[in-house]
Amino acid sequence: MTDLEDLDALLAMSRTEIMAPSTVLTARVLADADRLQPRSDGSKAGGGATGPGVWAMLAAVFGGGGVLAGMGTAAVAGLYLGFVQPASFLNLADALLNATQMDSLDLMPGIDALLTEE
Repeated sequence: MTDLEDLDALLAMSRTEIMAPSTVLTARVLADADRLQPRSDGSKAGGGATGPGVWAMLAAVFGGGGVLAGMGTAAVAGLYLGFVQPASFLNLADALLNATQMDSLDLMPGIDALLTEE
């Protein structure tokens, strides 16, 4: 037999009633699926009322999951900067908070070092 004839025989065998699921199995699967489908009132057909979980309600209080993620990121960044206190951050904070050093603060240094004559 060739590969094409083997494939035809396999496909013909799959179309027979032997490969079809029984009506009992189909009825059980459909009944199980119907039991798990959510209803419009927020309940399931087979059980009690289900609503949004605690985390979903907490995220809704803050405006959604994206806003909550942004707030968490800002909180972690604040904790990092407060705990580690990088030297450049401390120098900038000292210069901005100390009024006597405001004249010596150069936020936009010159680019003379980058310009070279050839």
